[in-house]
Amino acid sequence: MRFALAVIAAAALDLVVLLRIDQWVGAGALLAIGYLMLASAGAGFFAGTRSGLAGACAVILGLLLSGLVQYWPRFSYANDLGVLAGFELQLLVAFVPYEIGGAIAGYLGGTARLRVVRPGPAAPTRGEPPPMA
Repeated sequence: MRFALAVIAAAALDLVVLLRIDQWVGAGALLAIGYLMLASAGAGFFAGTRSGLAGACAVILGLLLSGLVQYWPRFSYANDLGVLAGFELQLLVAFVPYEIGGAIAGYLGGTARLRVVRPGPAAPTRGEPPPMA
């Protein structure tokens, strides 16, 4: 559940920059890539397990959502769903480097979680007295 929630939240945040791809020029492009990687690192941090997969899935789901949002105004035209599928596939292939970067950032976010959040003492099982401090 945490994995899905982390991926969905990061993908929704990725829409901020993915809907403005036409403005990715110069320093703005570096900031946009940094934003994608930071969101993927956050997804990896909050996912708990499979942090690299969470980072990559955050970018992929963000791309799929941005494709749907961009296609929505043309939905009532005579276009079929094949056009949407082609557009989504084009986005997924064009953003493969960012998906790989998202996986690396997610892994680093998961590693940061292991360093920051230390597992607490194990809870006593039934029939055992609690440990004395």
